[in-house]
Amino acid sequence: MFSSITFKKIAEWTLGDLISEGNAEIKVTTISTDTRTLKPGDIYLAMRGEHFDGNAFIPQAVTAGAKGIICESSAPKGIPTIKVKDSLRALITIGENLRSMFKGRVFAITGSAGKSSTKDMLNILLGDLTVSSPASFNNLMGVSRTLCLVNEQTKNLVLEMGMNDFGEIAELCQRFRPQYGLITNIGDAHIGKLGGHEGIYRAKKEMFDFFAKDSQTHGLALNADDPWVMEAYKSNFQQSLDRDFVIQSYSTKEATADVFLENSSMDPQTGFLNLGIKIKGEQISISLPVFGEHHAQNIIAAMAMAQLAGVSVSEIKSRLLKIRPASHRGEIILLSQNKIVIDETYNSNPKALISALNSLKKMAPLKRKVLVLGEMRELGVFSAALHEEIATYLVDWVREKNPAMLVMTVQGDAEIISEKLRTQCPEISIIHASTVEVAKERLISLLAPEDIVFIKGSRGIKLDLLLNSLK
Repeated sequence: MFSSITFKKIAEWTLGDLISEGNAEIKVTTISTDTRTLKPGDIYLAMRGEHFDGNAFIPQAVTAGAKGIICESSAPKGIPTIKVKDSLRALITIGENLRSMFKGRVFAITGSAGKSSTKDMLNILLGDLTVSSPASFNNLMGVSRTLCLVNEQTKNLVLEMGMNDFGEIAELCQRFRPQYGLITNIGDAHIGKLGGHEGIYRAKKEMFDFFAKDSQTHGLALNADDPWVMEAYKSNFQQSLDRDFVIQSYSTKEATADVFLENSSMDPQTGFLNLGIKIKGEQISISLPVFGEHHAQNIIAAMAMAQLAGVSVSEIKSRLLKIRPASHRGEIILLSQNKIVIDETYNSNPKALISALNSLKKMAPLKRKVLVLGEMRELGVFSAALHEEIATYLVDWVREKNPAMLVMTVQGDAEIISEKLRTQCPEISIIHASTVEVAKERLISLLAPEDIVFIKGSRGIKLDLLLNSLK
């Protein structure tokens, strides 16, 4: 955090009651909302949610070394305390004020899939002195917490913006005012809450709506391959703006794009991603330890964003070599007996799953594929039909390639996949596990040397617990 921020200043920002049990001029370097990770000298902000109340953990925060407390209740005597009416509103207000103080460049990334991976890749391409959202800090609370990581040395800030409903992207943009933006794609994530694809389009389009109207924005990276993204762009930018505004397009199809993916392939034995990219007339050829050809589009999206920031092609080329998959998003793990695990346990939606399976098809055709597919959540009334689509995809794969395959589905509507496969593909092994615990017990006993294990499911399924057992 900025070195000039004092506890008293935080009280002024939040309009809280400052109970000066100690020095109110103490410097605020870090704000923590979790006593499990709080470090001595942090300020503890007690968050209250639907299923938890951080105010109950104030004694633990004091014991852990917090030097100040922001809370809705009372804190122990002898420690500076700011009492606020609403802890979430207080955190958001702190984030907004820190954004006003920040003079560097602010990038915002949203999209139905790939936004976290693209954010992490852009963080690398922008170079040192860049701060980006940890994990998926992509709602009001998370973005506000990300602002708390900025200090005087920070040059670039990369924000991930997620949404579950209409108006959320608009509010994030209005409060935290990004200057450069990107919608990675507009797919099926959250389709159950937004009433169909048109609803997702309207919710994601809010970012471009903001950029068209806010005079302080500077440019967009544009996915020229996604018709919904292009429609959102055209609806806002039919006419040139009366200010400097830069568009950097990227594509896997259009050679005229500013960043063009000329070719991509996957090493059939290791799963590494091989890319040929044209940018500013220069060719880049590179191999990266990232599973899934869908990540190729994330990489060129990050490159287009880096171009908006003025990063040179030579700097992009050298920094690309540092790219690694984000945790649980296409990590390649080597186990004993030459078993390979493709870790996609972070999340799942229909578009992302099919894209990953397209890559898996190309790996070592003679080796057995073990697919562990968790339920895809937040699909609402579309859930059964979309799980059915995945089942149809797998049936076609089996009939076309006749691969050695074991499919294990885990929880809920994922059983729709296994039921259809049992009926139409009796030649492959099929299991449904009602819980992750059952899946763990069954899977470990079934694995054989040389297997390629692919694991993907919605975050709430917690397939990472199964992964830990395999390791």
